[in-house]
Amino acid sequence: MGFFDDLGKKVTDAGQKAMQKTQEMSEIVRVNSLISQNENKINNAYVQIGKLFVSTYGNECEPEFAEMVATVAELEQQIAEYKKQIQDIKGIQRCEKCGAEVPRGVVFCSSCGAAMPKADEQEAADDSVKCPGCGNMVKKDVKFCSSCGHAMTPPAEDSADTEAAAPSEPEKEAEERVCTKCGAKLTEGSAFCSECGTKV
Repeated sequence: MGFFDDLGKKVTDAGQKAMQKTQEMSEIVRVNSLISQNENKINNAYVQIGKLFVSTYGNECEPEFAEMVATVAELEQQIAEYKKQIQDIKGIQRCEKCGAEVPRGVVFCSSCGAAMPKADEQEAADDSVKCPGCGNMVKKDVKFCSSCGHAMTPPAEDSADTEAAAPSEPEKEAEERVCTKCGAKLTEGSAFCSECGTKV
């Protein structure tokens, strides 16, 4: 019986040690998590301090900060240019009032009715054309409208041949929605006419 008693005691001791080790590991993980949370808060505070410093002092900061401030300004400029490239690829611009994405070249935002900047409208006219199916502005070199799927007429193609062709289904649907004030074709989901700003 002594052998089995010793064996049982050893098993019990081993189990208790394993349980204690598990509890210790669990507590270490918990405390490490608290440390990480506080480190993240510190890093966020440093970021906010840096942003506040740059916005407050800008180019008038001490020489030891000037290079870092200039780097931040340069990177922000690059990000703005990248965002502009994405907008150009998508053929859209953002409404300054509501932030909605609006096709380039429209006169009014189709979500809130705000007038769109004239400079962007002129810029869009240089490299975009109006889709005959839905009226959205699309890049000149695309073959199909990204909004309605209408085939865009290549510049060299005879427009008479295009008019003779039967209209596609998306084109028929687009023809059904027109502005009651100016007669412009309306895009799907538009709350306002993109030509005259009338609520539809």
